[in-house]
Amino acid sequence: MKKKTTKTKVMGVILSTTMVLSMLAGCGTTNSTTETATGGTTTGETASATAATETDTTPITFKIAVTKHALSKCDDFNDKVAFQMAEEATGVHIEWVYVEDGAGEKVNTMLTADMPDAFLGLLGESQIATSMDSFLDISGMLEQYAPHVYADYNKMQLNGLDLIKWPDGSIRSLMTGLEVSYQNDAEAIQYINKDWLDQLNLDVPTTVDELYDVLCAFRDNDMNGNGDKTDEIPMELAESNWAGQVLNMSNPWGIAAWNADNLNYYYKIQDGKVLPTANSQEYRAYLEYMHKLVADGLLDKECFTETNDQYYAKIKSGRIGFFSGWIPQSLLSDEEAAKWVPVRVLKAEDSITPVKTGMRNKLFANRTGFVITADCEKPERLLQWWDYLSSSTEMKYTVRFGEKGGYWDIDSDGNVIQKTPEGLTADFTVENYKYTYGMNDQCPLILKDESIKVDKEEAYNTWVREQNVGVVWDQLATEYVPFRFVDPAKVDERTFMETELSEYIANFRANSIINGVDDAAWDAYVKQLDALQYPAWIQWYQDYVDGKF
Repeated sequence: MKKKTTKTKVMGVILSTTMVLSMLAGCGTTNSTTETATGGTTTGETASATAATETDTTPITFKIAVTKHALSKCDDFNDKVAFQMAEEATGVHIEWVYVEDGAGEKVNTMLTADMPDAFLGLLGESQIATSMDSFLDISGMLEQYAPHVYADYNKMQLNGLDLIKWPDGSIRSLMTGLEVSYQNDAEAIQYINKDWLDQLNLDVPTTVDELYDVLCAFRDNDMNGNGDKTDEIPMELAESNWAGQVLNMSNPWGIAAWNADNLNYYYKIQDGKVLPTANSQEYRAYLEYMHKLVADGLLDKECFTETNDQYYAKIKSGRIGFFSGWIPQSLLSDEEAAKWVPVRVLKAEDSITPVKTGMRNKLFANRTGFVITADCEKPERLLQWWDYLSSSTEMKYTVRFGEKGGYWDIDSDGNVIQKTPEGLTADFTVENYKYTYGMNDQCPLILKDESIKVDKEEAYNTWVREQNVGVVWDQLATEYVPFRFVDPAKVDERTFMETELSEYIANFRANSIINGVDDAAWDAYVKQLDALQYPAWIQWYQDYVDGKF
């Protein structure tokens, strides 16, 4: 990609291609001798102590390690218009160090021997926690050098500064991506074959008993019309697929996770109290119901052993009556996908409120998205560069998706809207476009109020997903564990308990669903949970919720 157009108007600044090219040619670098705002020089030892001002646009170069997505066709990120604009406005030139997806070994090498000035989209919480002194504490710098970032964090639905603050009060990272993503609130959604229901003159089920009856009807009739009454699979799930996991079906018994991690199904929060679920009678009732589906030929008994590819192949086979996934359109043609409808979380018992896996207005941003290292000699200049990229909604979307008018635009009401870019081909899809001209979710934080508005005509699949989420959104829980960084020693304390505990619960779940569970097996299971420190694990979460660490 060689995109040199810089005439996009953002924040009233009109950039010329000639100006950008001349600036790129004249960039300096920060090493042992650094040019200051006054035109003098300072040694590397004192450069970080020299405060930059808002008007300091002296050319300077920083090295940033960044994820390069496999779908990107961009050879040089400095060809992206957002970074050209930022360089002209701030004088900051970036020397990009590209790390391909999944290249964790290269990142680990950087952390020990070849630190860049910053990381963008490469580090996780544990990497920062274990090498805290390698990353700059910017807690006292944001209000002065990144006022737009500072203001944004104070506008968030959760206090943004608290979200990125470590127990010692330091701030070692800034957020990237979306504050919230409505389509991700509900995680996996269950779908039923409406075409089959219509053939049998049946309604979409609302209770687990009604679902059982519907699945029996699917089993006993030649629903796909191929003359074989034995090849239908009434319910298809797969433990190998994040959306097809069997625990998704525990929702009718009030058991749900805030994300797709199975561990988060093993507790729930009610009135501020963390309660165990994996040893509850509701959990046992769920296991017994699922075993009944397997025993009666309604749930595919290969759900614990089949691969992700096998799961998708069965959904596409035309033999399925019920499955769990993102949207049918992600796997099926529009014609086939139209036969499927979302199912609200079913009711199991009158005394139990069904709860949907997912989280209302879930924080979607990466809290460790942009990290400045302790080796950076003039971090205030790098913060000013990031603040420029964060300075307006238009600038943020220019970073995210490229120039206005391509993948995005702004309507007459001031809303950001999604568009279909021109020039797409089979070899250059919309996903290629997003990663080639923009940074996708490696952009500065986009607030909830800045979320892109999805149009049915322009982004049909995204529109469908949002419609489906709307069907179940009110069934999401209303209490969740808070988001905050935790001392690494406390995290180790929890994960030490989780390793064996998680495996034991998962094995018991699979065995119970396939083979059944009786009183003796259940009692032994509950006793073993105590031996594996399940109560202590629950207490860890209670202490976390109570703010004890």
